[in-house]
Amino acid sequence: MTQEEAARLLEAAQTQRRMWRYPWLYDFIRLGLNTGMRPGEMLWLEWRRVDLQGALITFEATRTKTGQKNGKPGRVPLNQEAREAILTRARFRATHCLDSPWVFCRRDGSRIARIMKGFIGCASDAGLEDVHPHDLRRTFGSWLVQAGVGIERVSALLRHGDVAITARVYAHLRPDDLASATAILDRPKPDRPVVHLHIDLHAGSEAGKSGNKKPALAG
Repeated sequence: MTQEEAARLLEAAQTQRRMWRYPWLYDFIRLGLNTGMRPGEMLWLEWRRVDLQGALITFEATRTKTGQKNGKPGRVPLNQEAREAILTRARFRATHCLDSPWVFCRRDGSRIARIMKGFIGCASDAGLEDVHPHDLRRTFGSWLVQAGVGIERVSALLRHGDVAITARVYAHLRPDDLASATAILDRPKPDRPVVHLHIDLHAGSEAGKSGNKKPALAG
């Protein structure tokens, strides 16, 4: 998605009708666009794995729903927008379901298990076709690459198992990358000191006696 399309999607999620039926949808979209988390990772997110002070979300070393696909521990940093989305969910929880362990839950505290209907309806209201929840993650990666963030850092943020996966999906978004890299060599080069070898060819008697006089360095 482009920035303009994402803005339309967020605006559609904030309409009174959508906020009443799906009060979690706006924050779901915000969190996805700003963390690159997978839809399932957000829906299974528990409060005990959210560190608002440290601005981090953690994943356990497990292949269960509270871990990553690769079964390894992981962390997701929260920027200001993502942190605001989490804080809004915290206020919802404090008002309706204080004991719920889930970040994305209903007013009765039960976990939101399905999002497709609400999301697709919101995308339709925004005039977007063929947009799905996982596109939030793809948009996150695309925006980073287009902003000049290196593929290796984008791969780490997306928590891909291999940077080659990230490169295959996102590297084309910066077609001028190699050209701009070689253009660095076109910049004016700094003056470098040149070392010259100066050999004293004086034919005096002392020079003849030494025979093996070492050359002097002159800068």
